[in-house]
Amino acid sequence: MKKILMIFLATSITFGLTMFINGRDVSTSITSGLAFGIFMTVILGAMNYLLVKRVGGKAESSVRQEKEIEIYLPYKDSFELCKNSLSSINGTKITYENLEKGIIQAKTGVNFQTWGDKLEFHIHKVDEEVSSVWVQSRPTFQPL
Repeated sequence: MKKILMIFLATSITFGLTMFINGRDVSTSITSGLAFGIFMTVILGAMNYLLVKRVGGKAESSVRQEKEIEIYLPYKDSFELCKNSLSSINGTKITYENLEKGIIQAKTGVNFQTWGDKLEFHIHKVDEEVSSVWVQSRPTFQPL
């Protein structure tokens, strides 16, 4: 909901001010700004919803993601699987790993889609053939 409100405010105020600066009267600028804001909110909101659903996420997902899963592998194999999974993300570098504690930390670089992410795994032994893995992804840069 916050994302939708931000899209509406950003587009309607920007368009309304542009109309006012270009010589329109105040009421026309406000009306045009509101109409354009609603239009852009519907279009951009629908595009975001469809793109997120296509990759299997939630439409109201946060940039900070975490999940806990059980893996039917021994502890050491689960640790290696988590470590190797990082190679599927371009530009990922492991910054810390500790097999005894079951911790892997990594970061991704800046690209045209993101300012980078911090990734963290916590692997715990459930029994001889099952491991529990908690994984978190969060932005490297978080605005105030």
